[in-house]
Amino acid sequence: MFNKLYYRLIGANRFKQRGDRYFLENDFAKALDEYRRARVALSASDYRAATMDALIRECSVRIGVPLPTTDSEPSPSPVTGEDPSALPGIQDLFDLAIADKPKERMRSYRGMGEEFQAGYVSLVQGDGETAARHLELAARKNPASFVVQLELGRALSMAGDMPRAREELIKAHQMSPQDRELLNLLAAVDIELGRFEEAVGLLGPVVEGKGTGPDTFFLLGKAYAGVGKKEQALEQFRRSVKLDSHFHEAYFEAAKILIEDGEAPNAKRLLLRACALVPDEVSYNLELVRLVLEHELEEEIGLEACDRLMVTDEENQWQYLSWVAELYVRRGWKKEARDPLRKALKLIPPDLS
Repeated sequence: MFNKLYYRLIGANRFKQRGDRYFLENDFAKALDEYRRARVALSASDYRAATMDALIRECSVRIGVPLPTTDSEPSPSPVTGEDPSALPGIQDLFDLAIADKPKERMRSYRGMGEEFQAGYVSLVQGDGETAARHLELAARKNPASFVVQLELGRALSMAGDMPRAREELIKAHQMSPQDRELLNLLAAVDIELGRFEEAVGLLGPVVEGKGTGPDTFFLLGKAYAGVGKKEQALEQFRRSVKLDSHFHEAYFEAAKILIEDGEAPNAKRLLLRACALVPDEVSYNLELVRLVLEHELEEEIGLEACDRLMVTDEENQWQYLSWVAELYVRRGWKKEARDPLRKALKLIPPDLS
C-alpha cells in the first residue's frame, strides 16, 4: 500500500492522472504541464516514458507549442547516469518536480543545496535508496531543516526502511507539528508499521479542519480499519471519493470491508469502479474474481477480470486459466472449459504441480 500511496502523493502516476483528466476535458495546456511533470518523474529507461513522450507531443500539437529538437546529443543524467533522451538538466528537473509546491515551501526547497536537489529528483523518480544517500548528506549540512527531515523520511520509507523513516519524520514533526504533508506521510508510515492508533491520533483532529484533502481521509480510513472501526473507516473512504471520484484506492479498501461484512453486491460495485479506473491493477482484479467465484456473482464479470489478469500478470496465467474454466463450467459450458483447463495444467509451475 505505501508505495502506491507515495506515487499518488508525489510520483509520476499522480501527475499523469491529473493530466488525463485535463486531456479528457480538452484543457490541453494544463494536461501538457502535468504530463511534463510526470515525464520528469520517470527515468530514461522506464517503460512508461514512451507513452508520456507521445502524450506530450499530442498536447503540444493541439495547442501549437513547438516540439523540442533532437539535433544535439543528450548528456548523462546527473542523478541516474542514464541517457535522459530529451530530459532537462538537474536544476530544471528539480524545478519541475517542486512546481506544485506552495510558494513558501518551494523557497525552502530551493535553499537546501545541491545534495538536497539531487536527492529530491531521485525521490520523485522512485529511487528511494539513492535519494536517501543524498538527503542524509543534506541533513548533516542542514540538521535543523524541516524540509530535509521530511524528504529524508519519505526517501527512507520509499526504500522500505520504515523504522528509520519514522525516526526522521518524528524529528520533522517536532519542528512543525501541524504540517499536513508531514502528518499524512507519518500516518502512512505508522499504518505500514501497524501503529494504527497512532495514525488515528495524528489525523483525527486534522480532518475536522478546513481544506482536508482526499489523501488524509483515505489514510484515516485505513487507520480506522486497522483498529477494527469499520463504520468510521467507510465514512472516511466516502469523504475521500466525494472530494476525488477517481480515488481508486478508497473504492478498493471500502470493498474489502464490505466483503468482510458479507455485503458482496455492494463490494462488487466498488471493485468494478476501482477496476474501471485502473484496469491493469492486479490486486483489484484478483479481489473481483475471487468475489465472483465465492459468491456466485455474474460469470461475465469474472471472465473479464481474468482476461485483464492474464495480460498484466503473465507469471500466474495458469491460475487465471483455471478460473476461466471454472466460470465456464458454472455457465454450463463444460466442453468449452476443456481448452483453458488444459492450458492451465501445462503452465502450472513445477514446484506447485
